[in-house]
Amino acid sequence: MTTIDNVTTLSVSPLRVWTVLTDFAGHPQWKPFIQLSGAAVCGGDANYTFRIGGLDKPVTAKADIIRVDKPLAFAWTAGVARFLLFEESYALESDPAGTRLRHSLRFSGILGRPLWALMRRRLQASLVQSDRCLDRQLRRLSAVPVSNRRTGPARTGARRQR
Repeated sequence: MTTIDNVTTLSVSPLRVWTVLTDFAGHPQWKPFIQLSGAAVCGGDANYTFRIGGLDKPVTAKADIIRVDKPLAFAWTAGVARFLLFEESYALESDPAGTRLRHSLRFSGILGRPLWALMRRRLQASLVQSDRCLDRQLRRLSAVPVSNRRTGPARTGARRQR
């Protein structure tokens, strides 16, 4: 099995990162290469959609969610066992600055090592880009003001006499 990792620090809590990672409906807003759809539950039915260079139409295939450990880890696999199987995983660790994220791609099967060797640099760059996009999305979400539930003017402590 061959692995490519990218480690980065994000300025939000692990729970916030985990929430964005497992919000499949929000993936098109930030995830540049592969979008997941379905249920973010271990063993849940999920699909991933990706584009192959030069094709106009996206390709969709089945994904298996293999780890959902709130707020520490999320992982899924796709492919054909013994032929080409890949796993994308996210490990989150609390850090004084927020969250230390380890984003990994693992390849196995007969074609795993040749694909890894052929595309290692491109895959590493895709992890870096994906994590930068995740960071931007987290910053955007942090900048959105939370609506105040109170609809009237704030009370100052003294009631007005009529």
